[in-house]
Amino acid sequence: MFMKLAVFISGTGSNLLALIEAQRKKYFNSQIKLIVANKEAKGLAHARDNNIAYMVSKDDEKILAKLKEYEIDLIVLAGYLPKVSKKIIDAYKIINIHPSLLPKYGGKGFYGMNVHKAVFANKEKISGVSIHYVNENLDDGEIIFQRKVDISQCQSAEAIAKKVLEVEHESLKEVIKQLEG
Repeated sequence: MFMKLAVFISGTGSNLLALIEAQRKKYFNSQIKLIVANKEAKGLAHARDNNIAYMVSKDDEKILAKLKEYEIDLIVLAGYLPKVSKKIIDAYKIINIHPSLLPKYGGKGFYGMNVHKAVFANKEKISGVSIHYVNENLDDGEIIFQRKVDISQCQSAEAIAKKVLEVEHESLKEVIKQLEG
């Protein structure tokens, strides 16, 4: 099933770029129609470079209007830091990619390097990626996909982040393809 996607970002957009590359290579049938950023994020360059519509906004009504205008079927949170409002959650199917094996290292304050620092501090040997549906509670929605990453040889949180991010890029496109049916 073809889906029109909106990808929400807050940072560099490396997962967005991986999705754009997968779309270009026809890895999945769906198409990224809109990029939404809560601030002037570096990742918006990927939208500009690939002629994908984008907006920078924190206003629910403006975001909802754009999502409707582009007839979005699925929202993909790819490094989007703000908590998504109930209004948007109630209106759309939303997935999120998280850099740990949920429920471990999820919830308030656990995003990006914060996750990897905690994983490293706790001397974990395995970390990974979780992709889940978004509900009103942070990192609490039904898990769609998880992939483990052996981090036993990683000597820093940064090394963990690099290793997990590579798996994120592969995992997100797999889930989009899976959701197409």
